[in-house]
Amino acid sequence: MTLAAPGDTWGISGPGFLGIYLALAVLAIVATAIVRSRLARGHTEPWQRLTPEQVAFLNGGRQLTTYSALGGLRRAGAIGANPDRTLLPTGPLPAGSTPLDTAVYNAAGKRLRTRDLTGDPWVASALDDIRAYLERSGLLLSHGQRRQSHLAALLLLPVAVLGGARISAGMANDRPVDFLTILVIVTVVWMLISLARAKTRTKAGDTALVGLRIEHNHLSPGQSPSYATYGAGAAAMGIALWGASTLYMVDPAFAAEAEINRAVSGSAGTSSGTSCGGGSSGSSCSGGSSCGGGGGCGGGGGCGG
Repeated sequence: MTLAAPGDTWGISGPGFLGIYLALAVLAIVATAIVRSRLARGHTEPWQRLTPEQVAFLNGGRQLTTYSALGGLRRAGAIGANPDRTLLPTGPLPAGSTPLDTAVYNAAGKRLRTRDLTGDPWVASALDDIRAYLERSGLLLSHGQRRQSHLAALLLLPVAVLGGARISAGMANDRPVDFLTILVIVTVVWMLISLARAKTRTKAGDTALVGLRIEHNHLSPGQSPSYATYGAGAAAMGIALWGASTLYMVDPAFAAEAEINRAVSGSAGTSSGTSCGGGSSGSSCSGGSSCGGGGGCGGGGGCGG
């Protein structure tokens, strides 16, 4: 145990405070991981019953869902694109169309551009209903759960504030604070990354997507599927599972005319549940503990202020 020397900030030696800081940081990281794991558990639902638009929302959110609906409608001959890149109806609405299909078809009648579809009130309402269903099914985190997940990352904030106060006091006491400053910066960066990467899809949702990709593997771009031989439902499911670039396989001319963004793919649940819970930042902190051991700190215990 490192004893405090006269003049040590707060009566705690530099290495001693580094040890306390690291212990608190690791505790906050572990607590964040536990909270997020419990929130993201979800519950098992028969994912085989999910429609292409529900799968698209689960996989890539609102924009991919509108692309999936467009792909199905285009394959059914119901929608086309004008030379000015606006959409237009080219045939009757297919039988058995979903509320989102109807909303997108209606929006095409208004000559909207593809990028404006999610702003159409009827389309937005249909998308909200899809999200609500997936939340009730335990495949997506609810608004409250997402808020709790974000707040869990803020468990590191008091630790960073404590480190900042120690740095300020150490500088006023003319003590070196280089290693503590590095650790506080790592803590803040980890917290910000964790906030940005909070999951929206539950573990049950991840499992559903894996199962659906296996079941519909014949629609994977890697299998070079001939979408001309498949119906509208298969086209919509292919886009839902493998992203907007699949629409260029379904109908490349329409995809280009409708200004489909190839980059839109599965992103709704990408983020770190585990890596944010105990990943790179945590190991960086533990690496910094060697500073507190005295070897590289000049032996005086001043690296922690």
